[in-house]
Order: sequence, then structure tokens, then C-alpha cells
Amino acid sequence: MSICIVNIAPGDLLSIESQLERRSWAFVDGVLSKGALDALRAEAFVDFRAGAFAPARIGKGIEKQRIQELRSDCVRWLDRSGATQAQLAYWQLMDQLRERLRVFFRVHLERAELHFAVYPKGSFYAPHVDQFRAQGDRIFSVITYLNPDWKPGDGGELRIHHLDSSFEDLSPLHGRLVCFRSDEILHEVLPALEQRVSVTGWIRRDAFIL
Repeated sequence: MSICIVNIAPGDLLSIESQLERRSWAFVDGVLSKGALDALRAEAFVDFRAGAFAPARIGKGIEKQRIQELRSDCVRWLDRSGATQAQLAYWQLMDQLRERLRVFFRVHLERAELHFAVYPKGSFYAPHVDQFRAQGDRIFSVITYLNPDWKPGDGGELRIHHLDSSFEDLSPLHGRLVCFRSDEILHEVLPALEQRVSVTGWIRRDAFIL
């Protein structure tokens, strides 16, 4: 099974940039090969079944806490130094996206941080913004979904909330990449009626950079 990366096409990059500039969120489909997507999903499940995931928490440092009323997913953080071939391909994809966004928005973007996220049946994440209060290190949130069998009615949609109280729902389709401003976009994950898997992370500007 081939797990070679499919680079983001110039048209997709332009679409992400223009969507972000226009509305602060964007999505494109099919930026990774099926082999890479399937390998990432398989690796996530191997680790999940092995107990390598932990309940997701809210906050930072000593304030970090597990609040089941707000979120009920499980996560495993990814380390580039020990990445598999499929994970390394995804890190390289994030490098490509980070560089394009750095140039387009003229902002320091030093690195990405990534984790697998599994939403067991019934799991959700209440409305929230990804940027921690009093910090500005998370600039762009990026999610790539790993759900080849998702169908309407399975739940787990990403709901984007707008300032006028309207909203838009994005289905967690296999290979769909969603990118949005971490400090601006109020969003939630609707209850998953089937198990839902993704690679989730943030493109960052480290705090010591002025």
C-alpha cells in the first residue's frame, strides 16, 4: 500500500489562502493520498486499542483539567522524531501549508503541533475557541479527517459559528482538511454517532517571537 503524500496543489493553496482571508476558515478535500490517509487511521486505532490515548483536557499547565461536560474525546500527541512514514508525510504537508500561510499573511509561524483525536460514539466538544486566553501562540487550527465510511446521519460534524448566530456544518469526510484562525472561529464538534478520527493540530507562532 502506497502512503506517498500528495502535495497540496497550487489551486488548493490559493483556495485555502483566499478562504482564510475572506472568512477566517477554509476547507479542501483530497490533499493526501488514500494510502496515507488509511495508514494514519490504522495507526491511530492501533494506539487507541493499546491504551496510548488519554482523555482530552481543557486549559494549560496547572489549570489543565478534564471537563466531561465540555468535551469527551481522547488524544495522543505526535512526536516528529519518532514519526512513522505516514506521520512524517503529514508533518511535511503541515510544513508546506505553514510556509505558504507565513508568506501570505506575513506572520511568524515557527512550527506545528499535532495529535490524533478519537471521538468514541456519543463524544462531542462544546463550542469553544482554540486560542488560550492571554496567549497568542496558536495562529491556525488544522484538522484532517480519517473517516472513510462516514455517511450522513453519523454525526460528528464540525460546526462553525458565525457572528450573526448562524452556523455551518462540515462533515468529517476522509481526506478533508479544515483550517481556521485559532483566535477567531467559535466552533464545536457535534455528538458522534459513529467513531470519528482525525489528525488535529495548530500552526504556531512561538511566544518569544516579537
